[in-house]
Amino acid sequence: MVKEDRSLGMYILLSICTCGIYGLYFIYSMAQDSNTLCEGDGKKTPGLFSFILLTIVTCGIYAIYWEYSLGNRLSENAPRYGMNFQENGTTVLLWNIFGSMLCGMGHFVATNILIKNMNALAHKYNEANPQPPAAQNVGQAGQQSGIQDNVQSDSQSYVPVNGDDGYTVPAEEWAPDFGNVPESGSMECCKGTYEGTVIPIDGEVIIGRDETCSHIVIKGPEISRKHCGITYDKGTGSYIVTDYSSNGVYYKNGQAFPKNVPVACGSGTILVIAESGNEFLLK
Repeated sequence: MVKEDRSLGMYILLSICTCGIYGLYFIYSMAQDSNTLCEGDGKKTPGLFSFILLTIVTCGIYAIYWEYSLGNRLSENAPRYGMNFQENGTTVLLWNIFGSMLCGMGHFVATNILIKNMNALAHKYNEANPQPPAAQNVGQAGQQSGIQDNVQSDSQSYVPVNGDDGYTVPAEEWAPDFGNVPESGSMECCKGTYEGTVIPIDGEVIIGRDETCSHIVIKGPEISRKHCGITYDKGTGSYIVTDYSSNGVYYKNGQAFPKNVPVACGSGTILVIAESGNEFLLK
């Protein structure tokens, strides 16, 4: 979950009480959260170390530029959350420069704009990415569901079929023998961090690098905090795979899944998670 309740009053109060230390934490957290909210836009908000170093080297000019860039980035990413901000980096810049003539109050107005816009994006982000129940250790989860590691895949009376567009077609179009469709789904890590582990699929199982929103946590620069989700439809015997990531989910043949579009896959499909060296077999 991304913090969505920042306030200017609390920022000022805590900065005074901590002799400015909270102000540094504020910069750090704003950079972290903006990189989460705007992930995939091809930009990165520099963190605290760069902020301090460059601000010292430029005699304070970089601090104004940093806020200008952050204001623009939040504004540019607002449409992806169904919003449109009137204030952008230029607004923040003008308040910082000309607002200094108002007894320094312009800086606080600029900061409040950043806080307001960040809170708005964070609220939409949290609505779209609710935090799942605490993730279980995948090995323990498999044992609790009666699925042991390295279990051989049961014989199936249906196979995945690729359509003309290259993606696995919806299950109802290749009509499996519903008498032999298993009641629950599972997948096995056939390569990577959890190799040999069979993972039961109950609801949507999220793969990602952030343990607060992922059931299967894989660390690495190629992995998004919420990389992809897999559900099992016992009515059709198909798996529904949704790619939420920046770096992609691929079939074994290298073909990419579409972004943010649920795709039906059959038993036997291998999911390649970006270029992380992790692969999962849908059983």
